[in-house]
Amino acid sequence: MKFEQLTFYRTRIYIGLLLCIITASAHGQAQDSLANYKKWSIGFKGGAALSFIIPTDEAVTYERSNIGISQGITYGGVVRYMTEKNFGLQIEANYVEKGWTETFADLNDPQRRDPNRFYRVNLNYLEVPVLAYGYFGKRNVQIFVNLGMFGATLLSYDTEQAPTVDTEEISYQYLASEQNTFDLGIRGGTGIAIATKVGTFQAEGTYSLSLNSVLDRNRMPVPSMLLNNSITITLGYLVQF
Repeated sequence: MKFEQLTFYRTRIYIGLLLCIITASAHGQAQDSLANYKKWSIGFKGGAALSFIIPTDEAVTYERSNIGISQGITYGGVVRYMTEKNFGLQIEANYVEKGWTETFADLNDPQRRDPNRFYRVNLNYLEVPVLAYGYFGKRNVQIFVNLGMFGATLLSYDTEQAPTVDTEEISYQYLASEQNTFDLGIRGGTGIAIATKVGTFQAEGTYSLSLNSVLDRNRMPVPSMLLNNSITITLGYLVQF
């Protein structure tokens, strides 16, 4: 996919998601009485975050660049407002660790990757998703889904490079002069919630795709984008009022 095409599709995704969220919210308020279904929930969640990047530069292949998964943590707060019985809007504020790891060939056996020869990028974000939320199921056990967009700001970063790795081997070196400190993307998730007298306990899995490049690559001979991808698995607790 060429850079211009990706930018075009990215813009259409922005508009489409915003229209879906606004339309669904308006529909919910029109269908049911807010007096019956207005309900607030507030809580927190935390768990594991797995992330990697997808490059759009067709000149770099995975045969040359072995980009792997980076492991981190995530935690934050959740506020939910139900506009009707089974539908609502949810806003979160999360600390999320993202990044990627690149491994290189063994010096004695070029056909084998050596895990001790690596270049690792750790990116720490404050992420704020705005999501449409819906659920189905019995009163005490619910299956829920959410979909929406998120904005994020980079709080800090660091890189690790094995002593045996030459800088020229690195496919995507993280440079402060090229970094984008703001991120924007789409997020979807699903999970199970169990309501009790003391609150709601939930387990959730989410997938996030950034639509903004981690690094500004427009100055490169072949313009490209490095898109953050992340999967989170969290446990949460919420109270309703």
